[in-house]
Amino acid sequence: MKKTEVRPNKRKKNKTSRKKKRPRDSSASGNTVYGKKVKNADGSSSRISFPKIKPWKVIVGAIVLGLLGMLYLKHVFATQELLREVQQLEREYNQAKRLHSNYRLTFDRMIGPAEIYDKANNQGFINGGPAEKVIEVEQ
Repeated sequence: MKKTEVRPNKRKKNKTSRKKKRPRDSSASGNTVYGKKVKNADGSSSRISFPKIKPWKVIVGAIVLGLLGMLYLKHVFATQELLREVQQLEREYNQAKRLHSNYRLTFDRMIGPAEIYDKANNQGFINGGPAEKVIEVEQ
């Protein structure tokens, strides 16, 4: 019988060593980890390459991003135009409010008591003073 050469088991736990347990390497469990060095069957190490991205996916992604960017810019410009319109309407409202308050002040002066007394004096009425302000109604 021929004796075959057997490699030692590297995963065998050493009972005498009391080292802390480290988390299992993901390459040992069979999961693919990109960018990590792995040993080939011949013992040399090489890096796992990232998956290749097809050029048409890059082009489609760039076009989609461009369209989204254009929609965003359109939205920004529309918002700025609406802001200008709102500011213009606010200026017009404030101007109309000032005119209304001026007209209201003029109207209040025209119908105020001082103006009525002046018109009554010009027409010949005489102010009766404080005693004449009480009106008595006879029955």
